[in-house]
Amino acid sequence: MRIPPSLFKYLLGQHILNGYAVALGVLLVGLAFGLLAGFDAALAAASGALCVSVGDTPSPLSAKIRILPVCWCSAVASALLTALADGSVALEASAVIVIGFVAGLQIAWGRWAIPLSILTLLAMVFTLGAPGDKLAFCGMIALGGALYIPIALGLTRLLDASGRRVMLAELIREFATFLRRMADFYRPGADEGAACLKVVEQQASFSDHLQTARSLSVQAANPESGARLIAALAVLLEAFDGMISTMADHAPLRLAAAQSDIAARVEGFLRGVAEDLDALSLDLLIAGREPSFPDHAAALDKLAEAIARLDPGDPRLLRAARMTRARLAFVLNHLARIPSVVSSFAEAEKAVAGLDLRKFAPPLRVSLAPVIAELRWDSPVFRHALRLSAALACGYALITISPMLRNGNWILLTIAVIMRASYSATTQRRDQRLFGSVVGCAIAGALLWFGSKPLLLFAQLSAVGIAHSFGRVDYRLTSVAASVMALLGLHLLDPGETAPVASRLIDTVIGAGVAFLFNFLLPNYERYSAGALASAFLRRLATYADKALRWDVAVQDYRLARKALIESLSALGESSRLARKNPGAENFWPSYSKLIAQAYFTAAQIVTIRLLIRNRIAELDARACAALLDDTRAAVLAQLRPDCAQPPPSCASAPDESDAFAALRLRCAEAAVEAERLRRRATQLGAA
Repeated sequence: MRIPPSLFKYLLGQHILNGYAVALGVLLVGLAFGLLAGFDAALAAASGALCVSVGDTPSPLSAKIRILPVCWCSAVASALLTALADGSVALEASAVIVIGFVAGLQIAWGRWAIPLSILTLLAMVFTLGAPGDKLAFCGMIALGGALYIPIALGLTRLLDASGRRVMLAELIREFATFLRRMADFYRPGADEGAACLKVVEQQASFSDHLQTARSLSVQAANPESGARLIAALAVLLEAFDGMISTMADHAPLRLAAAQSDIAARVEGFLRGVAEDLDALSLDLLIAGREPSFPDHAAALDKLAEAIARLDPGDPRLLRAARMTRARLAFVLNHLARIPSVVSSFAEAEKAVAGLDLRKFAPPLRVSLAPVIAELRWDSPVFRHALRLSAALACGYALITISPMLRNGNWILLTIAVIMRASYSATTQRRDQRLFGSVVGCAIAGALLWFGSKPLLLFAQLSAVGIAHSFGRVDYRLTSVAASVMALLGLHLLDPGETAPVASRLIDTVIGAGVAFLFNFLLPNYERYSAGALASAFLRRLATYADKALRWDVAVQDYRLARKALIESLSALGESSRLARKNPGAENFWPSYSKLIAQAYFTAAQIVTIRLLIRNRIAELDARACAALLDDTRAAVLAQLRPDCAQPPPSCASAPDESDAFAALRLRCAEAAVEAERLRRRATQLGAA
């Protein structure tokens, strides 16, 4: 039975493996302390393990060796400061404000530090709500967190090879989804701009998974296994290049508008390949099954036959159709290599020959320099830290002055998990948190009605795994599981106490309301950063063009430039997804969406030049092409400069495709034209 693509990310993926490894680690800590010191000590120690485990995200062993001790230090420092302030409302309020501000600043270290920021706040909330001696509770948090670290490292080492295979399968599924988004261009009457935005947003997800896969492969404990994964990534990225180049000269729009069935054939072809990639990803996950990818030569032959029937009186349509078929053949040739590079170390070595793989690993920096650099009024990170600390202070004040707010620390927890550095992300989290709390409280109430202790313990452990697994996939599920986990934990700690299901719902609504109101304090609307992101993309595109538009360029240099370009374009995609929900977006969004679409078309035009040379290098004269590329590179870089006043070269005529150099010359001229259009879009946005 075929699994619907939308369910793949929920049923199979690295996050599932990681989530239940975390649940097992927390369970082992709880069992160890339960055997040595009793049930209460086990829950306190498990709280420490749970805090540290928030930072235990999919990453290689070498990275976790650095990350988890930082998580432990941050959790213990937060718990200790909170415990020392116990007994004084003024000191506790000060501790809440300071910890909130520091947690907000921690995201200056990058995406890996977002869980660090959350666990810092989580340790504070746990300590505030702990019964009895808070310093003793802090000590148990420290011991439980310390024990969790070697357990987590051991589990990571044990699951190292399987984790990389799961990550590759997940990345292949993301690429399959990317193909489905690309297929939307070929529908009759397709809105090119809207389809392009969906493609860019999916590319952002693909790029996010790609970063994790790079990290797992480059820093693998088993070099041979890591080389196979990085080789598969290299092959997949070549296929990605091929798909991007199908956008050159707006070819999908020309095919979709033509009176032929070419566009429908391409759409069906891409969707079929996407299904084959889903099957390949399953092959990688099933032990003992050889990964395979079917031959699509017959479908390409039928497409060629349909192209041969096109009216030769429309040379641009004919060129678009031929180029599309050639690029699809290029894509398929590389996708067909994935099974061999995964299965054969010799094939993997060929795919990564000449590459210094360490250059592709995401950097992991833990120093005060990035934090200090954000200590300025116009910094989004600094403003987020101010908003977060102010919102937590307001929440704490409500708890202090309102005796009716039972278990009020849930308010602080809600604020902590909802508040994000940007406006739309916070609004989205608010809605997801409310949904999760309502559903989670209903599930917890049903479980408590049954009253079976083994069932409750099993549900508690499952909730830990689910909460950790789906934080970045679907926060609604994380919120549901977190609510179940908290309510069952309170009941297990004190079975005679009625679980505060109703009060949890009230606290969630209050916390969500506080977070939403403080979202308007020094707001960081995503549209504010649009100009900077567009400018950064122009710089990355210029760097990429400087490497790609050369006859002879080192493979390493090209791929590093491509990596930076993909990440920059993905940042635009993520920004577009959130910016359209900003207040006042109706005035800003049209120009921004057009810029993002043009950014994609410009990148496609440059990529297609490189692929044309690769595919027809035997037909080209090296000296003449090198001179043409030098001129093209100068023209494209000039057009990307804000102060450019010269027009791009003319490219009105379509050459005979049998003349490779003429085809290359036209592609080069089109690249300069697209770069000029992109610069104008950026100028309209105020980026250039």
